[in-house]
Amino acid sequence: MKEKKKSSLVLGILSIVLGLLSPIVGLVLGIIGLVLANSHQKESGLDYKTERILNIVGIVVFVINLIVAIARVYG
Repeated sequence: MKEKKKSSLVLGILSIVLGLLSPIVGLVLGIIGLVLANSHQKESGLDYKTERILNIVGIVVFVINLIVAIARVYG
């Protein structure tokens, strides 16, 4: 039985946490984690749904932070 690689899961969690503290770092980690999750899934055939969702949430956190920052400047 194949075992999942943990790197995309760790990057997904870090992208959410660091997306709140430093949005650019969260965005970069989210994109890297999403690419890794997709490539690991193609290699192994295992389902990396949780990892992809975590990385997408990290990217969404960046977008929300960006919208809030723009609203503060122009609002």
